[in-house]
Amino acid sequence: MNKPKFYNYPSVIHYYQRIREDVWSITEESWPNATVKGISLRTAEIADSWKTLQGEGYRRSRGIWDWKKSFTGYQKKPKRFEMSIWAGDELCGLTYGSVSRNGSKICMNLIEATPVKPSPLGEGVFPILSFGATAYADLLGADEIWLLDPVLGAIDYYKSQGYMAPEQYGNKRIGMKKR
Repeated sequence: MNKPKFYNYPSVIHYYQRIREDVWSITEESWPNATVKGISLRTAEIADSWKTLQGEGYRRSRGIWDWKKSFTGYQKKPKRFEMSIWAGDELCGLTYGSVSRNGSKICMNLIEATPVKPSPLGEGVFPILSFGATAYADLLGADEIWLLDPVLGAIDYYKSQGYMAPEQYGNKRIGMKKR
């Protein structure tokens, strides 16, 4: 699909939505046990409900972001990267990301996996999300993939998944660049 030659907002929205849909299809082909979708308001509400899950069988650390509030903001960004991972009807993980101004970087800004242990996809959620970000970067011609504001307890895991040590990203954020 060719990038729109002039700035016509509806065609820009359509262009990036088609790329996201292609990424979801490509990702599902590589992980046939997962269903890959975008993020709907209902998906955001499910992710927000994870904050209330406590006790045995749930991971303690959780993302601090408000997915429903983020949904409203990200829907206004045509170039956004978004992906949710499902096993059957169970949400297993999701991410929202962005494209740098010049299009050279894809950033996973918010990322979270279900706190339910064991997850139906095990530790497979992050590799799926990272693969999707890589596919999005490839389709857009971006040459860097970043995970922003990593949770301290997951840094070693992210390193084992091919991300470099945390470093300054921009003026205010910390990120991990994919090797």
